[in-house]
This record gives sequence, C-alpha cells and structure tokens, in this order.
Amino acid sequence: MGGTWAQMLPGTAEFTDNDLTSQAGKVFIVTGGNSGIGLELVKMLYGKGATVYMAGRSPSKIAAEIESITAQPNKTPGVLKGLHVDLGDLTTISTAVSTFLQQESRLDVLWNNAGIAHVPVGSTSVQGYEAHMGTNCVGPYLFTKLLTPILVKTADSASPGSVRVVWATSSIVDMAGPPGGLDLSEQAPGKHNQDKAHNYSASKAGNWFLASELHKRTAREAGISSVAVNPGNLRTKGWDGVPFLMRTLLSAFIHGPEKGAYTYLWAGLSPDVKVEDGGKFVIPWGRWHPDPRTDCLESLRSKDEGGSGLAADFWEWCDEQTQQYA
Repeated sequence: MGGTWAQMLPGTAEFTDNDLTSQAGKVFIVTGGNSGIGLELVKMLYGKGATVYMAGRSPSKIAAEIESITAQPNKTPGVLKGLHVDLGDLTTISTAVSTFLQQESRLDVLWNNAGIAHVPVGSTSVQGYEAHMGTNCVGPYLFTKLLTPILVKTADSASPGSVRVVWATSSIVDMAGPPGGLDLSEQAPGKHNQDKAHNYSASKAGNWFLASELHKRTAREAGISSVAVNPGNLRTKGWDGVPFLMRTLLSAFIHGPEKGAYTYLWAGLSPDVKVEDGGKFVIPWGRWHPDPRTDCLESLRSKDEGGSGLAADFWEWCDEQTQQYA
C-alpha cells in the first residue's frame, strides 16, 4: 500500500522542462506523441531544440498537432517530424522504423508511451492478440527491437546512460492483475481473460518485464538505460473506459497530462538515472518505486537468481510472436 499511496500522492515535480539544458543535436521518438502525455512531452522536447518524432497511428492528427506546435513562437525551436506506426498492427512497424532510419543516424531516447487502457473485453489487435497485450507489449517490443541497433550505435559515442528506452507502465500493476504480473497461458487464442482491468494490468507488468529484459540482454552492456515508468494518474483518454463512479472517486488524485510528461522527462533525461538503474520502476513525478510487488520482482529474476524467470519467458514469447514481422 505504501507504493500505491506514493503514486497517488506524488508531491511536487523536482525535474521539469525548466531544468533541461539545450537538447539540440539529439533525436527522440515519442510514440503516442500526438495526444495526452506524449503531446505534452513532445512540446517540451521541441522547445529545447531537439529533433522529435511524433509517432502515432493517425497521420492527419500528427500533421495537425505539428502545425499547431510549430505555429507558436519559440526562441529555441527544434525539429518536429511525424512517424506513422500502429502498434496494434505489426505490419506497420518495420516500415515505420525504415522511414526513421532513412532520415536519422542516431536515436538518443525512445519513449514507448503509446498504449490503450480498459478497452472492451474481447477486443484484439490486428493479429489477434488480446488488445492490451498486443498494443502495449507485442508492438512496442518489435518497435524497440528494430530500433535497438541505432540506440546501441548512438550509445557508442554518448555518455553512459544518456541513451535510454522508457517503457510506459501504470500504478494498476500494484492493484490488479494475475500473480507474478502476467499469465502467458492467457495469451493463447480463446484463452483471453474476461476482466479488462486484469488484462490492462498484465500488459503494464509486461512493459516492466520488457524494460528489465532489455537491460539484461543488451542495454546494460551497451551503456543504455532501460526503465519502466508510471507517468501518473492523468486526465487522458486512457480513463475513458474506466467506470464513471471510479473516475469520480479518484478525481482528486488525477492530474493534468503535463505532470506525466515531467515523469517521462525525469526517466529519459535526468542525470539521476544511471545505466545500473535499468529495469527499475519509476513513479510520479520522477522517483523510484519504494515498494514494488514482491511477486513481480520474483518474475524479474531468472531461475538462476532464485526467481521464476517469467520476465525472460515473456521476452522470448514476444520475440517468437514478432519474428515474421521483423
């Protein structure tokens, strides 16, 4: 409960865009960057001179937001570009990565922000995965896998830990979901759980597992930091599927999306985040989770380390599911 309350009552943000130095010369990708938390983050990064890719599934909405942002006066504007990718459709991902690589020779931070929450039971991704798991985990896994070589290349000439991958998780991991964080047996066709909160929580635990496994398998050796982030309880479209009574009861604990962007900024750009922090869970507005679920921590550990090895199994499962789209 201490971890839950720490996320519900986060206090004051101690690292904001006002603390950022110029980001000129750096290249960032923010998935889901045309709305909500992602949009607020994009504005902050653009205002500090970075080249920012606003990645999403609606080219028209991306174009409209870019036009709106670039029309505003800014003393140190960066460069804004759109990138079409639908993380719920694996066929779009390699094309998006190819489009990016044709234009850029570096990638400093990838914010895997895009996702869905509390969609109706029975919803699936284009390839038939339970919708939360397919869009929040399988798609971002493939997107990150295909971008890993350029992240590693960038890290070769960057200071250790400054190249990062940020994975969006949620406080729901502390409150709901299956034992161990997720259940791989539920991912088979016809076996999807019939509780949308359960499914959403499982996908957010999956994001944490992917952050940890990327750290163990590639990021740590390459000098890249890979962390999971609960940006906060925020007024975004992700709450649309939450029952009205619950939204009403929690309204005092829901904040503007710019606060979530501060959490992302801390995870992606604060000097307090080191390579050795890879796999950790960040809470609002830029702190380490004080008391993560013990069963999830067990999942993060390999069997050789005395854990269940579930996170490693989940990574392998995601890899198997995406092989034909890589």
